[in-house]
Amino acid sequence: MRKISPFLFLIPGIIFTLWLRYIPIFKSFYMSLFRYDAINPPGEFVGLENYANLFQTHFYWDAWKNTFVFLILTLTLVFFVPIIQALFLNEILKGKKLFTTVYLVTAVIPMSVNVIIWKWIWSPDYGLANQILKFFGAEPQLWLSNPDLTKFAIIFPGVIGGGIAVLMYTAAIQGIPAEVFEAAELDGCTGFKKIRYIILPNIVFIIIIQLVLAVIGAMQILDAPYQFASGGPSGSSTSMGIFIYNAFKQDLDYGKGAAASMILFAVIAVMTIFQMKLDKSERN
Repeated sequence: MRKISPFLFLIPGIIFTLWLRYIPIFKSFYMSLFRYDAINPPGEFVGLENYANLFQTHFYWDAWKNTFVFLILTLTLVFFVPIIQALFLNEILKGKKLFTTVYLVTAVIPMSVNVIIWKWIWSPDYGLANQILKFFGAEPQLWLSNPDLTKFAIIFPGVIGGGIAVLMYTAAIQGIPAEVFEAAELDGCTGFKKIRYIILPNIVFIIIIQLVLAVIGAMQILDAPYQFASGGPSGSSTSMGIFIYNAFKQDLDYGKGAAASMILFAVIAVMTIFQMKLDKSERN
């Protein structure tokens, strides 16, 4: 009994994981093979026609382009910046607890509240961002109405709200034994060399985890662009998440939405597997 008791505790978690994670995946694939009729399911069987129709849809490819732009901005602003912030935070001798608290508070602000705050900041008439530009003599911008600026305006708040990542990196850095830093300083390994040869190799496992989460989050992004601009202007912030949402909610084309979600799932799965293999090679 003692040998099987740990597995008994795992059973509820396994059941809920299968129910809430894996069964919906198989259900989505099943729906994608039909011209799905929600009233009289499953509707007409069409095989891979929904997938073929997607590849011929202009808005579908626009959504993919926007999603990869969101991914690049996320990796640039939300993934790399917290590493730099953690490196600076680790060097602060006084006020470290204050800065840690500030990062933690920004991380726990709900998305809806965060959007309200940043909509005020990006406001073209009275927003803080344009007031700063005016102070320096620059022209005010239509942050959420200009297709060239909207994606940046949506992702940038993640830099301020990335406190959890900063704290994780900081904790990993502080977990490096002090003897390692002392030995490095005796060998003349200071400054940038200390970061490159001591700190980064010792926190690479956290970096890989955050990279996987950042990629998955960026590829699935829905709430931020929808709440900031509803996919606009002119579809410039329509991510794959919004495309799938609109297929289900507005078009009521469940087959197309399911097909798009399966393709997105496959792309994320391939990228995640590649990243995990990269993590394994780094560990070896």
